[in-house]
Amino acid sequence: METLETKPRRVAADEARVLLAEQEQSGLTMAAFARSKGVQPWTLYNARAQARKKASRLAGASFSPIHVTDQPESVGSSSGPIELVLPSGLTLRIAVGFDEVALRRLLGVLAAC
Repeated sequence: METLETKPRRVAADEARVLLAEQEQSGLTMAAFARSKGVQPWTLYNARAQARKKASRLAGASFSPIHVTDQPESVGSSSGPIELVLPSGLTLRIAVGFDEVALRRLLGVLAAC
């Protein structure tokens, strides 16, 4: 007697996220759970990776407190650049008289990373 092997089915991203939540509650390994649902394990691995990436981006998008270490009379009278230290450790040195539009654009790009 021949058995027909069924091909794993494709699932949309939304369904993959639902399956991932079910897998976490099931106690099964990712591969065993995927086989029980008739999907490829990589589908669930990818869904988990995307969820972690999204959570990381959202966590990084929050603002951090700043501390002023030297307070000149006004920003324009300062002799040196303004230093902005990001949570990642990256330091931006912004020259006095900077282009405000360009700085906003740069900060928007960095926030998306």
